[in-house]
Amino acid sequence: MARKDDILKSLLTHELLESKYELKKEEIPSTIREALNSDKPIIKAIALIVEALEKSPPATDNELRNSILQYLNTAI
Repeated sequence: MARKDDILKSLLTHELLESKYELKKEEIPSTIREALNSDKPIIKAIALIVEALEKSPPATDNELRNSILQYLNTAI
């Protein structure tokens, strides 16, 4: 498993996300690619963040903020 997949899984299995967004273990994707195709906005938003921060060179804070805001505005 790639490092970014491990990071994603670690974030998505956090108890706060599981309780607040009612994520079930079987709904949690195992790879970034699966997460980016998720129909759940929280999963896709976290995947976008991990993907942007793990690319070389990593996205700047401003680029990342704009990307996430753009996605969330279209997803809602």
